Amino acid sequence: MKVIMKWLALFVLIVLISGGVFLKLLSTKADQASQALSHTKKELKIAQDQSKKAQELVSFLIKKQKNLEENITQKSDELGSLNEHLSEIENILGIDRDIDASLENRTVIVKNKAIKKVKKEQLSKVVRDTLKEKIPDGSPVAYQHITSPFGYRIHPITKKRAFHAGVDLQAAIGTPVYAPADGVVGYAQKKGGYGNYILIYHALGFKTAYGHLSRFNVKEGDYVHKHDLIGFVGSTGRSTGPHLHYEILYLHKLLNPKRFMTWNSDISILEKERQVNWSALMTYLNRQVEKTLEKEKK
Repeated sequence: MKVIMKWLALFVLIVLISGGVFLKLLSTKADQASQALSHTKKELKIAQDQSKKAQELVSFLIKKQKNLEENITQKSDELGSLNEHLSEIENILGIDRDIDASLENRTVIVKNKAIKKVKKEQLSKVVRDTLKEKIPDGSPVAYQHITSPFGYRIHPITKKRAFHAGVDLQAAIGTPVYAPADGVVGYAQKKGGYGNYILIYHALGFKTAYGHLSRFNVKEGDYVHKHDLIGFVGSTGRSTGPHLHYEILYLHKLLNPKRFMTWNSDISILEKERQVNWSALMTYLNRQVEKTLEKEKK
């Protein structure tokens, strides 16, 4: 019995040890399986997030493509309309034109023979007075000198070569700024590097802009006459000192303001500034004068 009891105790001990080892092994396997499951869940979450981002990107690209298609259609319609207007002007004036192939750079180049048609004696007093009122003429401010001309320059702050869209007219802070032609104020508030900024819409496709003002004397929507006070010289925005930044635009084309600041009442501007279709403009003004005269006669 003693021998049997010893062997039985040994057998139970072996079973207990084997069971403990087996349970330990099962616990280890369970931990590994739990870790693997947790890792799989994380990967699944990452995959789901990436899938969501991919779906959002696809939706964005589809929307972008749709917008581009709509813009292309709109630009095509505008191009067709522009060609029709240009053809009408050509038939009326008999001028030659050279159109750049890109839509963004479409410009009408009036040949010398078209400009020569506009003789000084053809400008009636009424037309001459209209030009003086409607087209920017003279300097908008009493300035000391031009610190930065129109065109490419080394930027005074970034020290890099960049295009300067206007002219910088040095003047003391508080110097009055006047409208160079009749128009309506389209913008009068702060605008980034321009600081206090005014934009005036004039007749016949012209616009003028004024930057770095110390304060305004007009607000958006105001109608101004030539020589009306619109603001005062300052040094707001990205500025290295008191001055007026002055721009002139014609149909979104930047023009050299200095040419308009010195043309006065002669017609030298017609030969200096080739970005403006002067022949079509003069034809329009003369027709308006003729209509006015006809009404007065009736």
